[in-house]
Amino acid sequence: TETVMELVNVLVQHDLLADCVQVLQAALQLAEKGFLHSRLGDIYAKLHRYPNALSEYHKALALNQNLECAKTGLERLEKLMKGVDPDDEGEVVEEDREDMDGFGTPSYNG
Repeated sequence: TETVMELVNVLVQHDLLADCVQVLQAALQLAEKGFLHSRLGDIYAKLHRYPNALSEYHKALALNQNLECAKTGLERLEKLMKGVDPDDEGEVVEEDREDMDGFGTPSYNG
């Protein structure tokens, strides 16, 4: 799964989001992992496919209710769905080298 996450991160850098969806869906068929659902939620959110993103974050949290990347992604998504910039409101989002798109999912969560 580390290789999958690295591939997804490269695809995100090149704005190949539809390819990210395909890669993550294929990976999820092999291994039902919360962080994969969370990352897929991140990609759906970037594509403005909010219902799909919401579903993926909930699947991630159903597998692991303490998965921080899914919690962060869900919080950001809820703000986006309300038309609020998730990075505005005086809230400082700490830059993380592994969190390349701001949704909270690291490149690999083991």
